Amino acid sequence: MPAEALLTDLTDPQREAVTHRDGPLLVLAAAGSGKTRVITRRAAWLATHVGAGHVLAITFTNKAAEEMRQRIAALGAGRGLTVGTFHSFCARLLRQHADRAGIEANYSIFDQTDRGRAIKDAISRCELASEAWKPSNVELRISQAKNHMLAPDRMLTEAVDFRDQTIARIYAQYEHILTENNALDFDDLLLRVAQLLDRDKALRGELEERFAYVLVDEYQDTNRAQYLIARRLTETRRNICATGDPDQSIYGWRGANLANILDFESDYPDAKVVRLEQNYRSTRRILRAADELIQANQRRKEKQLWTENPEGVGVCGFIYDDAQDEADGIAEQIARLHERGRSLGQIAIFYRVNAMTRVLEEAFRKKALSYQIARGVEFYNRREIKDVLAYLRVMVNPSDEISLVRIINTPARGIGKTTIDRLRAHARETGRRSIDLVAAAETVGNLKAAAAKRIGEFAALLEKLRKVAAGDSVREIVEKTLSLTGLERTVADQAGGDSDQVGNLAELVSAAAEYDQEHTDQKQPLQGWLEQVSLVSDVDKLDGAGAVSLMTLHAAKGLEFDVVFIAGLEEGLLPHLRSRDSADELEEERRLCFVGITRARQELYLSYALYRSLRGSTIRTVRSPFVDDLEGADVEWHDRSGARDARPRRRAARSEAERLALRWRVGQLMYHPEYGTGRLVRLDRSGSRTMARVRFTAYGEKSFSVEHTELEAVEIDGDFEQ
Repeated sequence: MPAEALLTDLTDPQREAVTHRDGPLLVLAAAGSGKTRVITRRAAWLATHVGAGHVLAITFTNKAAEEMRQRIAALGAGRGLTVGTFHSFCARLLRQHADRAGIEANYSIFDQTDRGRAIKDAISRCELASEAWKPSNVELRISQAKNHMLAPDRMLTEAVDFRDQTIARIYAQYEHILTENNALDFDDLLLRVAQLLDRDKALRGELEERFAYVLVDEYQDTNRAQYLIARRLTETRRNICATGDPDQSIYGWRGANLANILDFESDYPDAKVVRLEQNYRSTRRILRAADELIQANQRRKEKQLWTENPEGVGVCGFIYDDAQDEADGIAEQIARLHERGRSLGQIAIFYRVNAMTRVLEEAFRKKALSYQIARGVEFYNRREIKDVLAYLRVMVNPSDEISLVRIINTPARGIGKTTIDRLRAHARETGRRSIDLVAAAETVGNLKAAAAKRIGEFAALLEKLRKVAAGDSVREIVEKTLSLTGLERTVADQAGGDSDQVGNLAELVSAAAEYDQEHTDQKQPLQGWLEQVSLVSDVDKLDGAGAVSLMTLHAAKGLEFDVVFIAGLEEGLLPHLRSRDSADELEEERRLCFVGITRARQELYLSYALYRSLRGSTIRTVRSPFVDDLEGADVEWHDRSGARDARPRRRAARSEAERLALRWRVGQLMYHPEYGTGRLVRLDRSGSRTMARVRFTAYGEKSFSVEHTELEAVEIDGDFEQ
């Protein structure tokens, strides 16, 4: 397509963003403002002026990257242009420059399950009990450390208590296990590339020469490593285009730093800033609700959201008695919409936590409504799929002990846990790989002859599979692996020949065949396919065909539907419980709600329940403060609970808390049962909450919601200490 033709249907701000040539560019793109159109047109426009090979476009999800590729290809500019996610770009870069990164090119990418096993192993090696050191909690802390680019030794140096010191020890063991397995986790893909670009000036120069123009989508969601990668790739030419919206930054819990986009103009004082404020997606009423909500946030860049779309139907809110009533009410409303001709594929239900799906699924089954849950990752986490992938990973990376341990007795071949433990222990004692001992089991002195024989038979199987792995077709490799290992026969026998498990194996073969069709020029197809599988996200498998979509608000990012339901607008759910004592986290929860609202094109329904079950007990809920933030948006609320709306009681409670806060003064001493004594440094309102910020000697500054905190003022001699 000629360059001028790329601009014909763009607005003036969109055209301005597309045609900016050299120097830093910040595109502040409001929800539904045509951001994807702008970034794809810009990539195509640059390709016509500087050559497609010099353009790198990075986004966050596989789905967004694939849509971007297809749009650019339709514009005739796809060949030679690099489009992908941060993780896929970094994974390829590390394989291409493995020697410079200090790793082996055939490394495995540990998914969540593998990572969890490695963490458990690390806890055990530290001679700690997993009951006292919950692996999921340790994993989160290690991930946070990596997102902040903290190595184990630095984490240990900065530890403020015994818990942090212990986690730093586990972190060090975990890193050792990754090295033993020739493996990286998701965080490592970013961390290793950021470190590589930081120390390897020559490589930096090579990449900047190749990628003269770098486009980063969803810049508000970049973490420290991603920020540094983008900076290093554009260090000399400074041709970085950052596109995003501070109001849609929702990944702070996994390291995203909102300051990256808020401070872009400080990082690049000469940056051109283009604001895309016209919304093409939602009705005016939906857009007013979104704008009214997000105005309560303090950390944002001001934008004037507007649309030429129709006024639309009113935004409706429903108050239910309990979670089951809420689910039934949503299902009934969707059934009515469907009867009136609304496609189920254009309806979505968003919620904050996955636990809410159970009652929703029950309600949908009662109404015989088709639905799909956005859990694409779960397909690859099914036992039978993980078993096949473990065989394939050992074929590519023999050092992957996590996968080896999974398959050595799968299907069952009489190799028990004691034998496996002895094999692994001998490997560590002798400094050899477990895979090498499998091929020489007779040299492991404490193994019984029968066990060594069975391990030898397994080694012979692996040798056959290594020859299979050299094939050019991933589909053929997968099919032969299923046959040679006996996995397909075992699953069929256990399931009687007709089950989801059998169907899942067939689906895996289909996925391999699709990869073959889309990647005909791969030199190492199996390695490439395993890499792609490792980077699957929840929404990758959504097809939108004839079924209501159920998903978390985080998974909804980047999608849009004609009709959206947001359920569970309650304290502890939305906003999440963890945001109770943090002004920043509360604002992120509000942004998350904003993202959900702005996915709706034509109709929006909100709901909360007065009672909800928690661990077998029914508790009285407190309505979300976001409901109060929406009071100026003309939301029409309908009470289906049989009780009066709880809003007056909530306002009274909030007023009482605010009166308490008025008696506090900045500078006075405060006491908190967990953090001890600190000094009040700030009091302010964040939306519908009053927040107190206190500085503690051992813990730094913490923010507390006055409505819920156990914070107390410390009186000294009848007066507050100043």
